[in-house]
Amino acid sequence: MALFWSLFWSALCLLFLPCSHGSINFTLQEEEPLGTLVGNIPKESSLGNNMTDQEFQSLKYDFLDQTKMGSLFTINNDNGNIYTAVVIDRETECSFKEVCSLDFDVMVRSSVSTKYEIISVNILILDINDKSPTFQPDVITVQISESEAIGTTIGIEGATDSDSSAINRIQSYKIVPSDGPFGLNATKKDGGYILKLVLRRILNREQINSYQVSIVAYDGGLNPNSGTLSVTVEVTDDNDNSPVFTQSVYEAKVREGVKMGTSVLRVSASDADEGKNAEIRYHFSPTQSDLVEIKKIFAINDTSGDVLVVGDLVYEAGKVYEISIEATDLGQQPTVSQCIVRITVEDFGNNPPIVRVNFLSSNSIGMVNVSESSKPGLVIAHVNVEDTDSGSNGIVTCDISDNSFALEAVQGKGYVVLIKLDLDRESKAVHNVTVTCQDQGTPVLMSASHFLVRVEDENDHSPQFKQAMYFSAINENNAVGDYIVQVLAVDDDVGINAAIRYQLHSDSHNMFAINPETGVITANQRFDRETNLFYKFTVIAMDGGSPPQSSTASVLLNISDINDNPPVFEVAEFQFFVMENSDPNTNIGSVSATDKDEGKNGDIMFTLSPNSQVPFMVHTDGSIVSTKSLDRELSSKYSFKVWAHDLGTPSLSSQITVNVLVGDSNDNAPIIVYPSTENNSMSISYLAPVGSPIASIKAYDLDEEGPNSQLEYFFNNGNELDIFYIGKNTGKISLKKTYHVNMDVTFAVSVIVRDKGDNPRSNTTNFYIVLKYSNGTMVEALEDNGNKNIVITVIIVCFTILISAVIFTIICILCRQDKKLKKSHQQGPEKRFYDEKIPEVIMEVTPDISGVLCNPGDTPSKKKKKEVSFTLNEENPDMFPAYNNPGFDRALPQNSPTLQPDYDGAPTTFQGLPPKSQYSLPNRPPVHKQRQHLPSTDNFSDSSGDTTTADSGRGGSDLDLSHPQRQDDMGSEYAKLKPPGSLHKVHLPHFDNFIQHTHGHLKSQPYSALYPPTTNSNSSSGEWNPSYV
Repeated sequence: MALFWSLFWSALCLLFLPCSHGSINFTLQEEEPLGTLVGNIPKESSLGNNMTDQEFQSLKYDFLDQTKMGSLFTINNDNGNIYTAVVIDRETECSFKEVCSLDFDVMVRSSVSTKYEIISVNILILDINDKSPTFQPDVITVQISESEAIGTTIGIEGATDSDSSAINRIQSYKIVPSDGPFGLNATKKDGGYILKLVLRRILNREQINSYQVSIVAYDGGLNPNSGTLSVTVEVTDDNDNSPVFTQSVYEAKVREGVKMGTSVLRVSASDADEGKNAEIRYHFSPTQSDLVEIKKIFAINDTSGDVLVVGDLVYEAGKVYEISIEATDLGQQPTVSQCIVRITVEDFGNNPPIVRVNFLSSNSIGMVNVSESSKPGLVIAHVNVEDTDSGSNGIVTCDISDNSFALEAVQGKGYVVLIKLDLDRESKAVHNVTVTCQDQGTPVLMSASHFLVRVEDENDHSPQFKQAMYFSAINENNAVGDYIVQVLAVDDDVGINAAIRYQLHSDSHNMFAINPETGVITANQRFDRETNLFYKFTVIAMDGGSPPQSSTASVLLNISDINDNPPVFEVAEFQFFVMENSDPNTNIGSVSATDKDEGKNGDIMFTLSPNSQVPFMVHTDGSIVSTKSLDRELSSKYSFKVWAHDLGTPSLSSQITVNVLVGDSNDNAPIIVYPSTENNSMSISYLAPVGSPIASIKAYDLDEEGPNSQLEYFFNNGNELDIFYIGKNTGKISLKKTYHVNMDVTFAVSVIVRDKGDNPRSNTTNFYIVLKYSNGTMVEALEDNGNKNIVITVIIVCFTILISAVIFTIICILCRQDKKLKKSHQQGPEKRFYDEKIPEVIMEVTPDISGVLCNPGDTPSKKKKKEVSFTLNEENPDMFPAYNNPGFDRALPQNSPTLQPDYDGAPTTFQGLPPKSQYSLPNRPPVHKQRQHLPSTDNFSDSSGDTTTADSGRGGSDLDLSHPQRQDDMGSEYAKLKPPGSLHKVHLPHFDNFIQHTHGHLKSQPYSALYPPTTNSNSSSGEWNPSYV
């Protein structure tokens, strides 16, 4: 029936002349559901261009061959839509073909006219990645001899992927684990991969007798699939010889239609090993792309090597079966070798017509040469057909198998063979043309004649490199002339047109050389990987045609590393910090180094210098940890050496100094030196001036300099009456306010000494302060605080000498005044008192910017006398908060004179009579306001009031003065005094808090004399610090 329709439509074409053979293309993705629209013929063709609308609307669409594609597609006869009739699997229709195109012809005819078209439809089936790589089986066990050398390979059957397109087939393999003793070598061959496990380390079966690895196959596509093969590698004895075939390629011919089981040929291989290692088994290579199709037709006896027919052999012109056969020995570690078998199926028929092909060129036997530049229409051969049968059995029609050629009938003279399409030798150099002729008898008998058309070359192709980019590697420090890589180009032309010579482009900079005939590239200099990691240059291939054709390829040369660089530290030395008392295994820090080499040569391992006796451990990654808890007070710094070794062979190394500084964690409490258990008592007179020093707490802290060793002092108890003051930062204890006692009073005092760390530590000292009771006319000498020195002693002596000189001068003046008084006793007392100048001791209180009271300068008419200045070294401006305390006022003798500053702020002049113990001024009218006379107490003579020796527990002070009170009455004699010719001025420190100032006349009432200043041994400046009551 199919033949009928084919002849029917062919007859229509011949009847209605000329048929337009258009061609349209559609694409369809595999696995689309049933009924999917593939395309519309009238939309994609130009059918309507030469038709009226009526004719176009009346077109009918039918498959030209109803059986060819009818099982896969359907066509709507009215609108020309093509639909899928089944779910199409590309792997079923086009197994392992890169391009899957389903082609068929569609007859388009008009039902209202005689017009028709035969349109060729090409449907390109697109592959999807719907199959995963699979290993059969997925678990295997292989064996390897323990004596095998590094680089030994074990053949592994690769995975298969039934996807058709190359991108969706297996693209790569990897082995897991990748760092084990085995690597994987995947070599692409015959459309598949030859997998080999590669031994990377020497094996020792006595130590490890088996290994477990996994081989993972990955296909391509947008969502790659994978399959895994579990491989158990057993380590055994060696099998070091592979089978060797007697021929690398076997060829055989077999007649179509032979019985199943017929042996086509026998392959044979031998193995130099003995025993199981020499027993050979044969099988088809599992990596062959068309293995499934081959196994339907052929089989192989695994022991004899006979290739047998197991399916129906059908002759196909030019069809040659090419089979890859592997020979594997039976050793514990099988080795594999391959050979190729090519089988040609010969045609066999029953009394076909006699067909002879005659070539027009001479000396052509079974082959004709045609230039690839020949034009279509050129006659290349004549076909003569003879059939002695009569009737329809003698009617013969012929057809030609190659679409590049056509048969044209010659009336009564057979056929001529014409070139139909442009020829391209590079696409097809030889055309195997078959002219088939058949009669019209029953049954139909046919015969065929085969001939070859060899297309002669023209230089129309340039050389093409096998690879656009060549990759190679060479060890640095190589020798000149060392092999790098061999490039290879091919030219689809032949003869001189394909004779290729190689040369290097100028971008190679004369660093490489190339053999112009073989394409072998060698090094022209010595390379250093640390200078350049790689080089890229261009190779030119040029053929020998006229004019010559050329092409280029790139070479990327990687410089492989050798271990010629030691590790380099990035700094001169490392310094880290760690707190003391940290737990063992505390991370201190990490050292780092770089190595210009790569791989193992650049991998660095750190170690502690063997002779380092330090409480640290260095890990191989450079991290440093402590091995015990550290004590800064024992050692605040550690220095040691750290080595950096690379993992190359031989290993290179360098060292660096590491300093670890131990930080303080305030783990020490203050240590109090004074007071101590042996010396825990101190005393001071209750009459000592406020601010008088008593003692200093002496303490220190073993922690490092800073807050952890900076100390603060606080009263803990014993100072509830707030009598004493302690310097917060100095620890100096002084008298804060006056406290009256009538006997010695002992205070049990506790002082806390605390550091300023984040977690402060403290200590406490207990001691006694004795407030000594003493006479009110003198000041008890202050307790020596242990800081006397030679300088203070010298100052005291000088001061004593100065005071003695002043007293002596005053005595002389007094004697002189007595003489003058005797001469003037006849004058009235009142007149003499006011008319004559009264001798006076002037004390002026003048604060300067340094806190020292000084005397303003005398008037130009006055002669300047010796001056004695005193300063008070106040530790803290808050030291004397009790100066205005009523208790302090009560410490002064009753009826003491007071002194107030003038409103204009001028210094107040305190003028006194010649020194007497007590004077009583008569009640006189006020004199001039700027000359205020008041009784003067002798503060500086040895007879200025009653005194007693203050008992401080140490005996009398060097500064204790005895002043017996004068008993003579100065009442009436006072008016007889004659003023001396000059005044003596003494500068004193601040009196603001001790003397109440007044304006106007001062009442002539007795008051206690000011005592000479005592020394403060705690003064850091070495100045005199007077104390007053």
